Amino acid sequence: MKTLVCRLAVAVLSLAAVVAPASAAKVRDPASPTILLTGSNRGVGLALATEYAAQGWNVIATCRTPKKATELKALAAENPKVIIEQLDVTDVRQIEKLAAKYKGVPVDVLFNNAGWLGTPIGKQQLGSFDQALFNEVMNTNVYGPLKLSEAFVANVEASSQKKIIGMTSGLGSLTLMGRMSRFYYYQMSKAAMNMGMRALRNDLMGRGITVALLAPGMVETDMLEDSGYSGQALKPAESAASLYKLVAELTPQDKGVPVNVDGKPIPW
Repeated sequence: MKTLVCRLAVAVLSLAAVVAPASAAKVRDPASPTILLTGSNRGVGLALATEYAAQGWNVIATCRTPKKATELKALAAENPKVIIEQLDVTDVRQIEKLAAKYKGVPVDVLFNNAGWLGTPIGKQQLGSFDQALFNEVMNTNVYGPLKLSEAFVANVEASSQKKIIGMTSGLGSLTLMGRMSRFYYYQMSKAAMNMGMRALRNDLMGRGITVALLAPGMVETDMLEDSGYSGQALKPAESAASLYKLVAELTPQDKGVPVNVDGKPIPW
């Protein structure tokens, strides 16, 4: 009888091991604040990962194809607090998988940086509208940040700083860009993202979570080059350093309006 009980106990434990969810991933230093950052492999995203790592943060740096993220991998090799994770923000299954992996891990700042201008640009201009490109831009710039924020809201709430950031742009401002019609989908996506993050702010305010909209300014990135812009621009590191300060200064009393990298509000 005793042997049978032991065998049953072993069987139950074995079954539990099979059905039990995998343990949550762990950041390198639980005593340090943590940022989860999308689009970390280049441009402003890479500069933000570098800045937060330099400030001593745990950095969960996501990108679509980590194998090709040479500079990000180099950063992680130099700083053990930088963890690279694969994430395509348009793939809901990947979002849910990452959220399950980090279940229970406090995330002080969830920074929705990943965005796409939408190329070829000609397919988002009058006379050449392309529905497939429209859907891709909207999924990347609007639904992705909203869904990721929903998936990680418990992580943010469990942290000390409780901040969710949406990376916006002056191109989403009706006031500033009312006469521009070169980037229909991108402009629409940023205006929509602003509204989505503002609605999210209202939902989460009672839970002590600050939702903010920040713009990086004109930055020397591949996206800016693709846009055809030829004026003076910031270096990615300059933009990231200023964004870091703006995030650090955010409080629950923040009004939730879009703010440029120079600290000035962007008119809606």
